[in-house]
Amino acid sequence: MTRRVRALMHLAHEGNLGEASRIAGLPYPTLRDLYTGRTVNPSLRTLEALADCYRIPLEWFRDEEEPEEVPAEGLVGFLPPHPSEARGRPHLREVLIPFAAWPMYRAFTLLEARLAGMPPSPDRPVVGEATGDAFRFRLTTFLFQPLLAAERAGEAGAVLPAPAAEARPEAVEGWVEKLTILGRMWSAVLPDLVGSA
Repeated sequence: MTRRVRALMHLAHEGNLGEASRIAGLPYPTLRDLYTGRTVNPSLRTLEALADCYRIPLEWFRDEEEPEEVPAEGLVGFLPPHPSEARGRPHLREVLIPFAAWPMYRAFTLLEARLAGMPPSPDRPVVGEATGDAFRFRLTTFLFQPLLAAERAGEAGAVLPAPAAEARPEAVEGWVEKLTILGRMWSAVLPDLVGSA
């Protein structure tokens, strides 16, 4: 249990238990005791709060047979094709924003909700008149601009497509760290829209 909670806290919050406590709605001493191993049999309510907050199956916390890697579940955004792909009929790339990359997940969902609450119009920031998948494509492309720029500059692995996240669990940890940093950047750049992570 301790290793799993510690792994989740490191991935989602870089070990910042105060931040995790606020986001999960759990008392700081409860998280601290789980993190340090003082508590190894937390209440079901505590585990449910963590599972609900990070959208991680409850079984991951409770079943020793489950893999120890933090599950890479989350929401899917859409990006333009990789720059190296041949021109032709364009198709969108799916990209996973894991719940464990909490600052990015939070920035994405808060900005998505804020923009969805505005009527579609050319003057609506970021997404304009777009709806549905086009709305999500524009929002994802906007928030992932630093990674897309790195990709265009030739940085291999700047973006981890959703199928790769499913196929290579070992790559997910680096992806979560990268998105956590990007989410913190957006919280600093757009404090009125996404607040502080």
